[in-house]
Amino acid sequence: MDQTQMDDLLLYFLRASPEKTNDGRVKPLSEADWADLLQQSARHKITPLLYHRLKTFHPDISIPPSVTKRLRQAYLDNSARNLRLYDNLCGVLKIFRRDRIPVIVLKGAHLAEFVYDNRALRFMGDLDLLVRKDDLMRVDALLLEMGCTPTIHNRIVGKDNNEFVYVMPKRDVSLEIHWSILSPMFPFTIDTDGQWERSKSVLIAGVDAAVFCPEDLLLHLCLHAGCTHGFEPGLRLFYDIDEILRHDRKGMDWGLVQHRSREWGIGKCVYLTLELTREFLGVALPEGLMEALKPNDFDERFVALAREQIFSRKLRTGPPLSMWPAVAQFWGSARLRDKISLFLKGFFLPRKAMARLYPVPADSIRIYFYYCARLRDLLRAYGGDVWRWLKCDKEMKSFAKEGKDLTTLKDWLMSP
Repeated sequence: MDQTQMDDLLLYFLRASPEKTNDGRVKPLSEADWADLLQQSARHKITPLLYHRLKTFHPDISIPPSVTKRLRQAYLDNSARNLRLYDNLCGVLKIFRRDRIPVIVLKGAHLAEFVYDNRALRFMGDLDLLVRKDDLMRVDALLLEMGCTPTIHNRIVGKDNNEFVYVMPKRDVSLEIHWSILSPMFPFTIDTDGQWERSKSVLIAGVDAAVFCPEDLLLHLCLHAGCTHGFEPGLRLFYDIDEILRHDRKGMDWGLVQHRSREWGIGKCVYLTLELTREFLGVALPEGLMEALKPNDFDERFVALAREQIFSRKLRTGPPLSMWPAVAQFWGSARLRDKISLFLKGFFLPRKAMARLYPVPADSIRIYFYYCARLRDLLRAYGGDVWRWLKCDKEMKSFAKEGKDLTTLKDWLMSP
């Protein structure tokens, strides 16, 4: 079975609408086909959901016992992992509540608890919390007191960051503390104050906290899928959106979604994400919504570029393209002069950004010595790839094309 057929089959099995199933047309799969299917679901981090959907909506599908065992184990492993994550979340929220620090629980923990209605179905990579910028120093002190380890030396708010990351003690759990859902480097106007005003009080992990209202949650996921990660997380976020639309179908105010999309300048990202969700999962959207959201300069090639990012099978051991926008631009640039310019831009970071990476205050003269360390670190991370590119390595040529495609897609998503 080729990869396109495998992708279609994975989407089919994950459909949550029983009336759309047609298992009689599904030919028996070989052990190799099932192995490929599980590999793909693992890459998209949706294996627990696949297990649930197969049991619930496709009970007549013949699944080898060994595959059923692997599916069930993935479900149980994710359930145990999420139990540990919520235990950590409970501890953090209790301390914040004790010190009267308002907090909004973001993404995974919100979705698994209130949208999926089953914590085991949604994979959670880490914990994401939103706090007010004025509370950051208190939050940092409390987390250090708990024994959390920050991943950067100096927690400095700059024009290029919107989060600090910590590792929970003895748990190997990452905790991301945001004061905005998006870096200031993106050309959007996110109404953070409005998100706080519209947030809903909930009891999560046994502690009083808050979560986004449905409209802000949907917009956050559209931004996270498209602009932040260039659709690289794969299918998982589209199933998040599918679950939100099913869970809040009657309560979703689409007029507000349209208004905030225009007000924040994120209409292209919202349109493309919803269009892909509709294509992949067959979700029903209000009549006229997509026509109202459709950008004037929309072209079907952007759907194709996004689809390629989602289903790309180019596996790499290094950092993903979307983790550092300049990396995608570097490989996407055709001219050597442009590559050198981008490298120098990534090398000569502002002093505040350097102070976050290295153990030196931003106003110290010693910070300039750390540019040597910066050069060393860049060469370690990307020097091998640059050398392979100079040698016209086939894999690096393919990677360069992927970078060019991602740059093209992101340039369109972030254009006015």
